[in-house]
Amino acid sequence: MPPLLVLDFDGTLALADVGDVLCDRFADPSWREWARRWRRGELDLPQEQVHMWSTVRADAATLRAAAAEVGAFRPGAEALFEAAREGALELVVASGGFDLYIEPLLGARMELLAAAYYNRLEPGPEGARPRFPHAELARPPYAIDKAAVLARHRRPGQRVAFAGDGSSDRSVIGADAELFVVRGSLLERACNDAGAPHVSFDDFDSVARALLG
Repeated sequence: MPPLLVLDFDGTLALADVGDVLCDRFADPSWREWARRWRRGELDLPQEQVHMWSTVRADAATLRAAAAEVGAFRPGAEALFEAAREGALELVVASGGFDLYIEPLLGARMELLAAAYYNRLEPGPEGARPRFPHAELARPPYAIDKAAVLARHRRPGQRVAFAGDGSSDRSVIGADAELFVVRGSLLERACNDAGAPHVSFDDFDSVARALLG
């Protein structure tokens, strides 16, 4: 049975937090205060996203083009996709980000995923409107609870791992899974604060070696 790897997108699979970059370019600067309020625990993540994306003034084509400029994948990512192609790895993407940039950046690699979970974004003249289609995976304060994704895909006797970086990944701390965390990330700090076992990484080559030998 191949191991399961649930993989965050922004800041993990993609080197940049693509959603944050788009907001930096096209949103009112006040979006940063909404982000700070989320990190302080004053808002659920969907509430934060509704507020911040409502200030974005750009159409879908403009947002996709900007995402393509900054959406490079972390070194070693192709080794994971190749392992998925060969049946050596069950790969799932679970992201609090949005279809508008995740789908075009993944492109044909989407076919290699066992599943992919993310939100929807509808740009418009009065701001972009987030939609949260995965109610079955929502656990406050997250629209997509990564621990719930792990539980959904776990099979008896399977080796299970998660790779992530951000504050929206914190539910995996304490889950029955190996944790790979981006070095220097908010998730690494949260793991350290909680005393949670984890492996810090810079590129996916080390993750692939650990999971695949």
